[in-house]
Amino acid sequence: MARNYKELQAKMNPADVAENRQRVREELQRMALDELRNAKQLTQADMAELLNVPQSSISRIEQRTDMYLSTLRNYVHAIGGVLQIQAVFPAGGAIIINRFGDYEDQPYVVVIRIEKNDAFQLQARPFHHQGDTLSTRPVKWSGVVKAMKALHLAEPQISTIRKSLQQTQEVEISGRAGQKIFQIPDLVAAGFEPVGAA
Repeated sequence: MARNYKELQAKMNPADVAENRQRVREELQRMALDELRNAKQLTQADMAELLNVPQSSISRIEQRTDMYLSTLRNYVHAIGGVLQIQAVFPAGGAIIINRFGDYEDQPYVVVIRIEKNDAFQLQARPFHHQGDTLSTRPVKWSGVVKAMKALHLAEPQISTIRKSLQQTQEVEISGRAGQKIFQIPDLVAAGFEPVGAA
């Protein structure tokens, strides 16, 4: 007869339970990106859809040893995590580094504009602060819809934006409750990167 893991765990020595949990944490910390993706039960095709890139891009990302932090942050965010970088010192102690430029925790205004060949690009500009401009790569309308859903825009808002784009080349979009500013975590989830990043 199969036994429930929780029943077995309840009979285990608390020290053994704590040791097992620590081993799992350590193993997760050593995973490569493809192993982490597999642990989350996602395929490369799933990741390509989440990040709105070709599947071949996922393969290249997973095999790279050097990449932009924004690329890694987008990948980790797509599987439900938050990228944290630590400085660990030999004498002990660790410091989480969470500022990688002026744009990190600042508000942004987002506009969508029509590019060539029926493509669109979303651009995030700093709102009353100095910082980098962020943007998505040029995408078809389906990519715009994915990005706007990642920014938590409702279907009626998306429809209104599409109608507005039939009359003008650029439209400023609003976030939740009509608020016209967006924060970095939502922008990263929508596929924004600093202009010029690859």
